[in-house]
Amino acid sequence: MGTPLCDCWPLKIWATSLGVAGYFIFSFSLLLSSRWKKLEDWFGGLDQIYHLHKRLGIWGFCLILLHPWVEALKWLPDRIEKFIFFILPIHGRLSVNLGSYAYWLMLLILGVTLLKLLPYNKWKILHKLMSVVFLLASLHIVLSDKRVGSEFAQLMLYLPMGIGFLGIFYKQIYIPFFAKHSSFVVTNVKNINDNIVEVTLSPKKEPLKFISGQYGFFTFYGPSLSKESHPFTLIESIEGSTISLLVKAQGDYTINLHRHIKKGDIGICEGPYGRLNYNQAGNSQIWIAGGIGVVPFLAWIRAMKRTFPKGIKIDFYYCIHRETDAVFYREFKEFSTAYPDFRIILCCSEKGNRLDMHKIIDFSGNISSKQVFMCGPLKLTSDFKSKLQAYGVSYDNIFVEDFDFF
Repeated sequence: MGTPLCDCWPLKIWATSLGVAGYFIFSFSLLLSSRWKKLEDWFGGLDQIYHLHKRLGIWGFCLILLHPWVEALKWLPDRIEKFIFFILPIHGRLSVNLGSYAYWLMLLILGVTLLKLLPYNKWKILHKLMSVVFLLASLHIVLSDKRVGSEFAQLMLYLPMGIGFLGIFYKQIYIPFFAKHSSFVVTNVKNINDNIVEVTLSPKKEPLKFISGQYGFFTFYGPSLSKESHPFTLIESIEGSTISLLVKAQGDYTINLHRHIKKGDIGICEGPYGRLNYNQAGNSQIWIAGGIGVVPFLAWIRAMKRTFPKGIKIDFYYCIHRETDAVFYREFKEFSTAYPDFRIILCCSEKGNRLDMHKIIDFSGNISSKQVFMCGPLKLTSDFKSKLQAYGVSYDNIFVEDFDFF
């Protein structure tokens, strides 16, 4: 493309710094998306890891977005056409063209994501091309002769390269082909209401070991079933020989599963995941569930029916939109009769009975020393998280699972 009118080293340094910083963040974002179980020990539940993955992805994208434009400033003001075409793959050097290909492929993926141009199952396939973006960006770095700094600084670029490829390998090769998966057969499908079915599964070999309320990523195989992986909370039967999943028809995948899953279909589970565990909290707890976010709490009381633990006082706030959505209220109510330290309040927004902090204070008293568990729509959990802190509940005593994020 010729020689620039001015060889401006400060611009090169700034451009390189932006690109390197974006590449570092991009690599960590890939690792966080890998579903490596060890990450839950370091960062919390998988939902929290995915939130961090999303934030890092945004920051990495912004830095990488600026990277070529800052270097292209060297062509201004005299060669505006070279400034405009600088980000196109029309350079004489392969390393620069590889960076351009990575740039435009990333823009395509993020554009489709932000504009929601594809259904979720097809978007997941497209999103896997982020590994191709990372490969192209890595080759751009390796082949480039423009890196700034000492040999040590240049070698340090291989650290994020290794981290990124570790994340890609773990998610796209290790988990599908080498990780241990549990196999189940569907033994019963029960309609709970018009849009929720309870699917009972029996292990084909050894039972899956998990803590009540954790979840696994299931893939089902049967006529008319999509082979997409989807998270479901694991509910162990009272006898412990089977597990149940609750499928709510609210997206393309779950609508199809709700309609077509049947006895005899096979399910493969990757997991378990999740760090929401009432057993690791104190003896005075508040549970808040919104909609289908009731499932982890249902799993907990079914587990408690086997042991009836002593001394744990629980106030459970079951939030629904319509009365017909309270499909498990009777089961919770029966448990509260058998276990008096479990108290339940039903809050139905359609009836004007929304949950607010005044109701919680009136019913539960001083909440500052209580542990609070929440699962439900992000709007509900984020709103109450800030309000609970304002009323004296420590950040460390608030435990949230954001099922909407998956």
